[in-house]
Amino acid sequence: MTSFLFDINFMFSIALALISFLTFKKEKIRLSLFLLFFSSLSLGIFVVGLDSFLNLWDEQYHALVAKNLISNPFQPVLIEQPLIVTNDWINANIWLHKQPLFLWQMAISIKIFGVNEFAVRFPSVLMHSLLVFFIYDIGKIIYSKNVGYYSALFYTFSYFCLEYLTGFYPTDHNDIAFLFYSFLSIWALFKYVNEKTIWYAILIGFFSGLAILNKWLTGLVVYASWFAIIICDFKSRLNKKEILNIIISLTVCCIIFLPWQFYCLNRFPNEFLTSMNFNYKHIIEPLEGHGGDFWFYYTAMFEQFGEGLVIPVFVISCFSYMIYKIRNSIYKIIILVTVLAIYIFFTIVKTKMYGYVITVIPFFIIAIAYCVNLILVMTEIKIKNRKLNHLVQTSIVITLTVFLFNASKLYKHHSNKEYGRYVSRLKEINEKKFFLKVKQEHGNQKCAIFNLKFTLNGYITGIFYTGYACYDFIPDKKQINDLKILGYQLLVINNSLPEYIADDNSIIKINL
Repeated sequence: MTSFLFDINFMFSIALALISFLTFKKEKIRLSLFLLFFSSLSLGIFVVGLDSFLNLWDEQYHALVAKNLISNPFQPVLIEQPLIVTNDWINANIWLHKQPLFLWQMAISIKIFGVNEFAVRFPSVLMHSLLVFFIYDIGKIIYSKNVGYYSALFYTFSYFCLEYLTGFYPTDHNDIAFLFYSFLSIWALFKYVNEKTIWYAILIGFFSGLAILNKWLTGLVVYASWFAIIICDFKSRLNKKEILNIIISLTVCCIIFLPWQFYCLNRFPNEFLTSMNFNYKHIIEPLEGHGGDFWFYYTAMFEQFGEGLVIPVFVISCFSYMIYKIRNSIYKIIILVTVLAIYIFFTIVKTKMYGYVITVIPFFIIAIAYCVNLILVMTEIKIKNRKLNHLVQTSIVITLTVFLFNASKLYKHHSNKEYGRYVSRLKEINEKKFFLKVKQEHGNQKCAIFNLKFTLNGYITGIFYTGYACYDFIPDKKQINDLKILGYQLLVINNSLPEYIADDNSIIKINL
């Protein structure tokens, strides 16, 4: 585990974070935040390098669609193969299973950095790092610059969001993009209630629209808080200007996300309606084994914030205390309504995943920072010796940062040694090596590979790395003939092959 952590990017991140902390203590706020941003960026680069392969399931699908979007940004294609044509998201040709914004971002990154895992994950790293500034700002608005900074610091090293950068969890980069844009819409609402300018109302709509273009209508959550503010302060806030600002904001939101929906409905009507129906099914039934009981998101906190029975109690207590102590009632409404709306909705929804509530994770981190800051204020009062006080405060902040980072879980998920995903990781690594070797040997030939059974749906990864038609089954005689007519060079893994393939010298047999 020691060698796992002594990576140059990881050590650089730690060094930048320490310098940022010391700089903040010297009241150089902007410099400390930029240092923390680069610390987060370096840490993100370290984390996304832990898996040198595409993760099951979602990441490999997202990566392949994003790669195909490079050639045609308005035609999201998963599989362009002649033997597989279905209307489900696993083997579809036109792939509308997810909204397109995060896929477009990945496509741009792949275009710049090439066909590799770093390119797939870099947009998530960048968005994760940029959130440092917005989390700081909300923490500062709610209470103070100290709370803002500690929030940004804890968020930078918080395990749960970092793990999403690797593609380890289902919905991976889609959830990071949704977190980014939905949180920015909430940030814009905080700025709007303070400054009342039309520009922040426009930004609310702009970021909400982008959030919808990642994870559909849950991106409207910011408006639940906005309407709650109006209801709770009906007399002073329900005026012509406020109504006009909401209308403008919602109009901007619709301008952002509706064109893609109309385009897909017109261009790919069957696929679009199938996708919308599948989205609805998430609400009424637990799809693909992703179910859970009423307490699912309570127990999820063990995964999100660390080990130990006290974790959910600790996090909820910090959050409750922060809500109780916030003096500004509007800030209370924004945070409380946002968190409750997300948790109530996804508790009702039958399909459940950890990342569905990722939007509100920063508010829990801000709450932890709020309570830590109270402790630090108390130590400043109790400990008169300045050097000793700095030492105690620094120790408290570092201890909690290390705890939130949860290095042992990160190691468990991404190390080839001792424990964790040892067997499955080796399969993924060897599978990638195989595909790269085949690509090197056959170059840009028109190839089709069969009998790929390394990992579940590994043929999707094969298409990403090689650009060849890839299948996990053995073709029949008609399929072989059809592909030969189309000019494909056929390759097949030499394992339990029927005679009509074994005796066909035009088909290349590959021994593993």
